Amino acid sequence: MTWENTKNIKKLADEEISFVPLKSFKSVPTNVVLIYPNSYSLGMSNLGFHSIYHQINSREDSLCHRAFVSLMDENFSRIQAFESEQPLDVYDILGFSISFELDYINVLKILDRSGLPLLAKDRERPLVIAGGPAVTFNPEPLTPFFDAFVIGEGEEVIHEIIETFTNLRHRSKQEILESLSAVQGVYVPDFYEVKYDKTGRVLEFTAKNKAHDCIRKRWIKKLDDIKTESVILTPNTEFKDMFLLEVSRGCGRNCRFCMAGYCYRVPRARSLGYVLDRAEFGFKFKKKIGLVGAAISDYPYIDELSENFIRRQIKFSVSSLRADTLREPLMEGLARSGHRTLTIAPEAGSQRLRDVINKGINEGHVLNSISLAHKYGIHNVKLYYIIGLPTETDGDIDEMIDFLVQIKDFMKKIGNKTGNLSISVNPFIPKPWTPFQWVGMESIDTLNKKINRLKNSLKPKGIRVIFESPRLSEIQSALARGDRLMGILLYEAYKLGGKTSSYKKIEIEGRNIEYYAHRHLAFEDTLPWDHIDIGLKKEYFINEYKRALQGKFTRRCTDEICSTCRICQHK
Repeated sequence: MTWENTKNIKKLADEEISFVPLKSFKSVPTNVVLIYPNSYSLGMSNLGFHSIYHQINSREDSLCHRAFVSLMDENFSRIQAFESEQPLDVYDILGFSISFELDYINVLKILDRSGLPLLAKDRERPLVIAGGPAVTFNPEPLTPFFDAFVIGEGEEVIHEIIETFTNLRHRSKQEILESLSAVQGVYVPDFYEVKYDKTGRVLEFTAKNKAHDCIRKRWIKKLDDIKTESVILTPNTEFKDMFLLEVSRGCGRNCRFCMAGYCYRVPRARSLGYVLDRAEFGFKFKKKIGLVGAAISDYPYIDELSENFIRRQIKFSVSSLRADTLREPLMEGLARSGHRTLTIAPEAGSQRLRDVINKGINEGHVLNSISLAHKYGIHNVKLYYIIGLPTETDGDIDEMIDFLVQIKDFMKKIGNKTGNLSISVNPFIPKPWTPFQWVGMESIDTLNKKINRLKNSLKPKGIRVIFESPRLSEIQSALARGDRLMGILLYEAYKLGGKTSSYKKIEIEGRNIEYYAHRHLAFEDTLPWDHIDIGLKKEYFINEYKRALQGKFTRRCTDEICSTCRICQHK
């Protein structure tokens, strides 16, 4: 490694405060390197990454070091671990934490720069495993490269993986994988055979080597039993002034476009006492507590928590809010903590379309939230929207533009003359395990026309428009709903340089990036991810899709056993 790169890593390490004892390489039987296939800043902002790092290092028989794609030296042939400066291929297990499809290309880059064969079939050691949201709902595009995947939440199953590996460390890779495949939540792709028809649709998915027909996801029943918070503090992240603390996991709102709402059911919340205790601890080290959860304003004790924070003069921030559950204690606490921008997500442009996606909020909720925020001195407003949603028409875009102009006028009417109004616009990306998993993404040309129309209509009104590239969204869409052949397309794109333009040049057995991104699937199709068991039946999603077309509301999932999806009965 070059001196400049070594100096950069040393500087980052010197500025860290770690609550996890550092273990020396090869000081324990099983050495793991946990890899985040993006920047150090993003990886160290990810609580799932922190949590698994902590769980492995809490064991006496194993250690966990870290690696990030951003710390690779472009002029050096090998990527090295952050803590040890050892090359990755000398570790026993390479564990990838993968949150985003667009990081898949970085996975291949890291394997390549580790001196390892990219394809799993060409490797004996080390064992290469992946977990995280992206691979939980559809690991198939990455199956050529990985020995195993963790399906679901990893804090418990990681211990079973380490124990299995440690007990069999001197056995063959085949024997280790056979034992791992018996662990609930572990998917070994080599033990499954996929057959396709001439059009590229999955015909059959067959388990072999005594593997389970379906891989059932793992999930933590009681959040208070595990620690999901910052275990390493660093000033070199977006949240440099915060101690991050998970207060809840999963969401029961049934938003029909949102994968996380289905894959991380059942909704769970930490006890008020637990959150207060850990917040008191974190506030000793950082200026703010960053509360993390699917919708912080839905946390059942949010009023009491906010009042306690105000009373104890603990400043805090939140990862997400809902316009229909914002109340005075939370808004007062955010204002006292220095919040300057209200961020909420109407998602869809019209009320009709919000009913289609089951968002559960209306224009009144948005305006009331803006008014409440202004009352406490929070004047800036940022709204998140999705364009290209199923059934969207020009009329929905018209209504969106009209409402945003109305908001700008409303802000002035209530005396908010200095606040900025901005919107972030993202193309709809169909995700597995949602009611819209069968729907193809809208064409790039149509999405670009909608974005240009929004910019041309709203910028003259003083409304800032931020948007995500439809071309990048197309790649994400293809990877999200892809199959194993999509993995080969990814492999070929990497060999061409891994740029956005690389994907356009590749075609595998007559299928290209556009095929995977925009194809419509049928209810009777075998989906590439059908062998994953997240606890919800396909019939449930079909029924929700039909309810969406009818604009019917599906009520919120609560702690009580109900008849909405019955996942509570699948525990």
